[in-house]
Amino acid sequence: MALEDKERKELVDAVKADLVKETKDDIEKINKLIADERNHYEDTLKGRISEADFKAYQEKSAAAELEIKKKIDELEIKLKTAAVIGAVGDAKEKSPEAKAFLNYIRKGHVASEEQKLMRVSEDVTGGYVAPIEFRARLIELLVELSPIRQIASVETIGGSGVEFPKEGVDSVTAAWPDESLVAGDYKFALEKLEPFELRALVTPKRTLLEDAAFNVEEYIQRKTAEKFAKKEGLAFVSGNGVSKPEGLLANTGVTAVNSGHATLLTSDGIINLAYSLPDYYAKNAKFVMKRSTVLAVRLFKDTTNRYIWEPSYQAGQPSTLLGYPIIEAVDMPAVAAGAWPILFGDFKAGYMIVDRADVVMQRLLEVYATQGLVGFLFWKRVDAQVMLAEAIRKQVVSA
Repeated sequence: MALEDKERKELVDAVKADLVKETKDDIEKINKLIADERNHYEDTLKGRISEADFKAYQEKSAAAELEIKKKIDELEIKLKTAAVIGAVGDAKEKSPEAKAFLNYIRKGHVASEEQKLMRVSEDVTGGYVAPIEFRARLIELLVELSPIRQIASVETIGGSGVEFPKEGVDSVTAAWPDESLVAGDYKFALEKLEPFELRALVTPKRTLLEDAAFNVEEYIQRKTAEKFAKKEGLAFVSGNGVSKPEGLLANTGVTAVNSGHATLLTSDGIINLAYSLPDYYAKNAKFVMKRSTVLAVRLFKDTTNRYIWEPSYQAGQPSTLLGYPIIEAVDMPAVAAGAWPILFGDFKAGYMIVDRADVVMQRLLEVYATQGLVGFLFWKRVDAQVMLAEAIRKQVVSA
């Protein structure tokens, strides 16, 4: 979903400001390391510290410099991504990196002058890292195709993993002057998200790649996004957290609310579901269910045989249930005994998706040559977890 021009500019300005500040801080750290090492070296010559201590300090300095370099790499990725997002409209002129990547897609080779523009993946399987423009559009398509991405918190990282503070229930207290504020009430745990590898294979006809009029880049982006979204969507709902993200329904900390019937949904059950959510999260809450469940809810009738719920028929106005928006997700379970067909909550607060910045592509020609196809194997890394279970509820079909 494209950002408005004003939002794009604000994002770019904010990222640039962060880059300037953080880069200055990093430069100061590097200068301090250099000065400290010079001082320690002089101290060693004068016999003030042992050679063993100096060697240990050098190892510590090298590790610190490596961390600083990683930080600078992440900042560069952040700035480049913001620059692409900040460009209003589709740029008519592609970047040199994007041109080289497109040439690789069509022809399968990289000219010598393009080698320096193409970044090779650090993964042992090889492949080229897709340019910023390609990745930005791919993520934009994923957001459009994935309902959970639209409502959850999404972060992009440059490293192999990241730790976020996970707040426990009732972890923060407040008190007036005449009340006691118990020390140690803040209960935070660090939740580490380490993105898992997700692969997608697209196999267009070789003749399509040779057709200059065919927009092969857009085709591959769309097909890749569809394949990624399909696998992600299922994992975001029911993934077990083993070699894939943890799904919303798989988290045991999310409270289940009975529907009030052994095999069906009921209007009372849905009302209880909505009002079981703490007030703080209710203001940003949404329902998530599949299309067949929406139908079941629409068919609820009162004692006079009138439909209880009347969705919006006005163009551009989303349907709401009890005043809350409804998000349709095809991977949610259907209504059945013991199933969890409805989620309700503030998913921005409760669920986090983490993407590794790089998307890598490998072109496979020989494997599909006899079929007249060319394979494009993409892989990216993604993880997701429930970060605040109390912000989410699930409806279980049970009496």
